[in-house]
Amino acid sequence: MTGKTQALEIVGVAGSGKTTLTRALRSDHDCHVADSLHTKLPGHWPYVVHGLPRVVAFFAASMRDRPALSWDELKFVLYVAEWDRFLRAEDRDRQGVVVLDQGPMFALACLLWGRKPVTRHASFEAWLRRMAERWSRELDAIVVLDAPDAVLLERIDAREQRHDAKGVPSHQGLELLGRHREAYGRVFELVESYGRTRVLRFDTATMPPARIAGELAELLGLGRARELTEAPRARNLIQGSATTRDDA
Repeated sequence: MTGKTQALEIVGVAGSGKTTLTRALRSDHDCHVADSLHTKLPGHWPYVVHGLPRVVAFFAASMRDRPALSWDELKFVLYVAEWDRFLRAEDRDRQGVVVLDQGPMFALACLLWGRKPVTRHASFEAWLRRMAERWSRELDAIVVLDAPDAVLLERIDAREQRHDAKGVPSHQGLELLGRHREAYGRVFELVESYGRTRVLRFDTATMPPARIAGELAELLGLGRARELTEAPRARNLIQGSATTRDDA
């Protein structure tokens, strides 16, 4: 993003409260929720065309090792490789904080949690590292939401959205959540290794969305273009309020 804009992505396993927090930030604070890149929108087609060679390469590689990547997974390859160009064009003159809901960290984790054979290739690992390095320069913060497994499974079962962990035996749901956490952990490990992006963790079973949104507003200075590293109070909030357990 530009020097005038801070960008953060909200991530977490299913049921962790990502959508609820995004709504709280959008309704109560001065921030902008970024549009997603879509293959079906004509205005986005230049980015799709630009990223097609990479998609074709991944498709060819995955065809050698079945099961192949699905169309949705191939779109994640496209999105994570092109979304930064799209965001810079869309938010060229925007100031403040841009929030990404299900952004590049989500896309990378989705590719990993499928555990397809192509993701074990050296070429995929090299691409993953390049994407992590690229997005470490674009994202100022990653907000990781989580909750105890029992809480997550209860939330998943209670909501209307379809999910692979919904309505299944608890051991299957727990295995799926564990696989998703493992994938996110791998992505965060790579991004954090470059020392640019802060990863902030919150337990939504103990902190309501409004409180998390309020702390993020203080941390990021919503409504003001201020760097994370220039806010002494932000460092205190990170140490005192964000959870430190490495379970995402």
